[in-house]
Amino acid sequence: MKKFIIITVVIIAGLAGLLLIAPHDDEANQTPQRTFSSVQADVKNGAVLYDVRTPEEYASGHFASAANFSLQQMQAGQLPSVSKDTKIYVYCHSGNRSSQATAILQNAGYTNVVDLGGLSSVESIGGTLTKS
Repeated sequence: MKKFIIITVVIIAGLAGLLLIAPHDDEANQTPQRTFSSVQADVKNGAVLYDVRTPEEYASGHFASAANFSLQQMQAGQLPSVSKDTKIYVYCHSGNRSSQATAILQNAGYTNVVDLGGLSSVESIGGTLTKS
């Protein structure tokens, strides 16, 4: 009986491990194919694109249609004056501040926030830096 219990536990643990490492096809794990052109089209249709870096970093180069709304502003309690269901794209230098900004916005009730990551991520989907 003891052997049976041990074998059963080992089999269940093995199956659980396989489920954890197996690829998942559900929508939550799918990264939508996004291009910077599609981001720009969304901005033309009412979405906003925020560079959450400092004003100095923004001035040194940013992506077309991006407004500077720094993470520091958000941390100080300043939030965008757009409706809570407006699509908001955010990016920063490396992806760290954009993920923090995304969390702040979502916790404040904004329902359609898209974290584009860092500069290299945005460049990889076709974005080109411009200077002010």
